Amino acid sequence: MEISNLVAWIKAIPGVTAADWHGGDLWVEAPALDVEAMGRAMITYGIRLGTVTGTPVSEDGETDIIYHYIAGECVFINVRTRTRNGALASLSAIARPASWAEREIKDLLGVTFPGHPDPRPLLRPSGFEDGMFRAPMSKSRQNPRQES
Repeated sequence: MEISNLVAWIKAIPGVTAADWHGGDLWVEAPALDVEAMGRAMITYGIRLGTVTGTPVSEDGETDIIYHYIAGECVFINVRTRTRNGALASLSAIARPASWAEREIKDLLGVTFPGHPDPRPLLRPSGFEDGMFRAPMSKSRQNPRQES
């Protein structure tokens, strides 16, 4: 795949609404992303998953999930989507690197990934519930520290 065709190709993935270059990276907005279709499409073109990150949008609301892909040697593709009712389909059956990241996001932010082959806690100590960092992270996003 040529880089010049990358944006048009990415925009064809179901759920993608925008794809633009920012700071040398391709940022993709896909609020209703078909996660499995994205994973299969990336594999088709030899684009590999680096990691997955999550950021709570609000204390009791949804979470932004960003899939960080690497194309070739140095093209980074960041696909941002949002959970729906606190869940998002698991990508781990298609892209193995998603497995630990999804388990970590479940432990820390309480997001569920239906279809994950091994949903055991990864980091969460026994006695703690899923999403143990959701409230503190949400509060810090709502009240950013003021610089002097």
